[in-house]
Amino acid sequence: MELYLDTANVAEVERLARIFPIAGVTTNPSIIAASKDPYGKFCRVCKKHW
Repeated sequence: MELYLDTANVAEVERLARIFPIAGVTTNPSIIAASKDPYGKFCRVCKKHW
């Protein structure tokens, strides 16, 4: 089984990627719009981990 995060929150991605064997992140435009983090920063964090 693979675990995926469903978020665009950079702090959550950073914290949970260190704790769990996360396979990746899923998101959608609504989640990105609700996030306070810039989309570019979110993409850089995801690229760093995967």
